[in-house]
Amino acid sequence: MAVIALLAACVSVQPAAVQRNGSPAPKPAPGFSAKGSDGATHTLKSLTNNKTLVLYFISHTCPINADAVQYYKQISAAYKGKVNFVGVIDGDEKVLKEWNKEHGVKFPVLYDPKMTIIKSYGAQASPWVVVVNPSGQSVSKQEGYSVKLL
Repeated sequence: MAVIALLAACVSVQPAAVQRNGSPAPKPAPGFSAKGSDGATHTLKSLTNNKTLVLYFISHTCPINADAVQYYKQISAAYKGKVNFVGVIDGDEKVLKEWNKEHGVKFPVLYDPKMTIIKSYGAQASPWVVVVNPSGQSVSKQEGYSVKLL
């Protein structure tokens, strides 16, 4: 439910210092370039080209992700074609393959073994979600996950 509210926030972005929903005004999202599980190299610009981007930050050792990933798989499927839903994992291709054996995600996941992207977005917990509008502005975030969010 919270990610759906985050996606709705993209529509209500206002130029004022604070949005109607109380979130801070949009700010430029940090740029990046990373290889993904789909074999392509993705950039912030390529992923926000005419679409909202949802970045789902994943710590492959976090036990909370076992529950959370099911929720995010549903969100990514529900918004397929409408938004770009992309994971960012704190590991390389081998780490993702092992993690994905258990979780079976269909959306692309970017490899971030040095946690460069993760740190640039300030993701401090796993999972952590950031919504970026088609203009490349970070408009909302969800810190962590709880069953109460559903």
